[in-house]
Amino acid sequence: MIRKYCDSIIISILWIFSIYSGILVTTGQFEIGFQNYIGYVLLILITALRFLKVRKIKTILGVFLIIGSLNLIQFTCSTVTFFLSWTPPGQTFSIGIQPISLFLLVFLVLANFSYISETILDLFSGDPKADLERQKLLDEHYYQQLRPLANDKLKEIFDNKSEYPYEQFKAAHRLLIERKAIY
Repeated sequence: MIRKYCDSIIISILWIFSIYSGILVTTGQFEIGFQNYIGYVLLILITALRFLKVRKIKTILGVFLIIGSLNLIQFTCSTVTFFLSWTPPGQTFSIGIQPISLFLLVFLVLANFSYISETILDLFSGDPKADLERQKLLDEHYYQQLRPLANDKLKEIFDNKSEYPYEQFKAAHRLLIERKAIY
């Protein structure tokens, strides 16, 4: 159940923090900057996408939280940001990390681990048409390799399916059907 509603839970938490930040700004305790305005606009946009039932909302929310975690956008006027810095000779590099966005990102990943792994596999998987073409070439290779064999050898391959590659079994089956040796 958490997996089904985790995007709504995360968006609700973001809205609670944003409204709280808005109250703090109106009372004069904090000021908001450009990063906050971008964060609020993106929060409104992602909420609208959630209500429109966009298919990849969890992916979009994940990207939103990654950007928020890296402190590139903010949806709160929180001053709590962890900084990681690296100082090689003559230069300094630092990056801020928002703990709220990072925590929500970890929650999203844990609640949707199977969905995320599937999305990552889709990103790095090959072209389905190219995979199909490779499979056809492999099938044709085995078909040509088994063509000169006698029916007895083909029946042996067919009967001992588990001992041979599946493509070889398919080629033997195809040849036996073509030769009308089996039905």
